[in-house]
Amino acid sequence: GNTCTHAEGSMVGSLEFCTGKLGSRLILVLGHTKCGAIYGATKTFLDAQQAQGEPKKAGSALEGLLKDLGTVAQQAAEEKGPGASSDEVAAHAVKVNVFHSMNFLLKFSDSIREAVKSGQLQLQGGIYHLDTGKVEFLGKSPVQSELLSSTSSIPPSMTSMVKESRGLHGVRTAADERVPSDAALKMLKAGNQRFATGAVTAGTTSSEMRKALVKYNQAPHSA
Repeated sequence: GNTCTHAEGSMVGSLEFCTGKLGSRLILVLGHTKCGAIYGATKTFLDAQQAQGEPKKAGSALEGLLKDLGTVAQQAAEEKGPGASSDEVAAHAVKVNVFHSMNFLLKFSDSIREAVKSGQLQLQGGIYHLDTGKVEFLGKSPVQSELLSSTSSIPPSMTSMVKESRGLHGVRTAADERVPSDAALKMLKAGNQRFATGAVTAGTTSSEMRKALVKYNQAPHSA
């Protein structure tokens, strides 16, 4: 399954590019019935609850995917109540995951939030029903108005990369360790993607940053 829980950086960045540079005015987060990833995640979550032991570590990428969707399965189970069957919880989890993805976009994208605030962009959800071919439109996220006040500008998985690229003083100097070429290329590509989509994270140059540059001199990770 394509989820914001995993390919979050590429998904958010691509949507920022579409709604910014390309001028798209609608994002439709579309789930579908009988989703194998969601049903698998629900089973994994419910089995773990019944086992009541130490949480089992993921032994493969697939297991990691299912385990990380556990919050979606947990919310669905709580909303359906203790009497619901595994299939009923999984079917509801499809809807929960749509809103979860919508909320993620609002929480971790400055440009998407601003476009929604200004009315230039609509963020809607829907479920494609495999049996009938019809799309059930869910509308906006129930917590959209709350999430529009978020101040996060980058997905969690990309935060450490940004901090690393900025160095100890908020700007790379000779006081920082040298960056291996493969890591430097990865950081360069990530920064270019943020620049191209208008999601830059660098702020203004502070006096501390200028003092560090004078004391240690520049040491960019790429030239």
